[in-house]
Amino acid sequence: MDTPRPATQETLLLEVRETRRSFGLGRGLLSVLLLGLPFLGRQRIRITNERITIEQGFWTKVRDDIEIFRIRDVVVKQSLYHRLVGIGDVVVKSMEGRTTEEQHLLKGIAGPVEAAEVIRNAWNAVARPKGPATTLD
Repeated sequence: MDTPRPATQETLLLEVRETRRSFGLGRGLLSVLLLGLPFLGRQRIRITNERITIEQGFWTKVRDDIEIFRIRDVVVKQSLYHRLVGIGDVVVKSMEGRTTEEQHLLKGIAGPVEAAEVIRNAWNAVARPKGPATTLD
C-alpha cells in the first residue's frame, strides 16, 4: 500500500521586476512621452523553491512557469551599460522532455548574479541526491 508523500510548502525565494533602467535613455524618453505605457508591461519574476514564474505584458498577459528540477544551466549577461547601472539579464536553460531545450530570458534584473545564485541554490536543493554518498566500485 502506498503511503502519501508529505506535501512540501512552496516558499518564495526572490521576487523582482524588470527595472526601468533596462530600457536605456532613448526608450526611457519615449516611454515618458507615451505616458509610461511601456513600463506597465515589464516582466515580473517570482523564484520559489519549486518553480520560476515569469509574467509579462500589459494588454495581453503571458505567464511562463519553469520547474526548478528541469533547469540545466543559468547564464548571466551584462553589457557595459548594464554593468554601469547594476543590472543584467539572466538566461535560464531548461529541458522540456528528453530532447527539447528551452531558453527563458529574465530581462533587466537588478543584481543578476545574486538572482542566478538563488536559482542555482534552489536547483541544488532539488536536484542533488539526499542521504549519504555512495560510490560504485
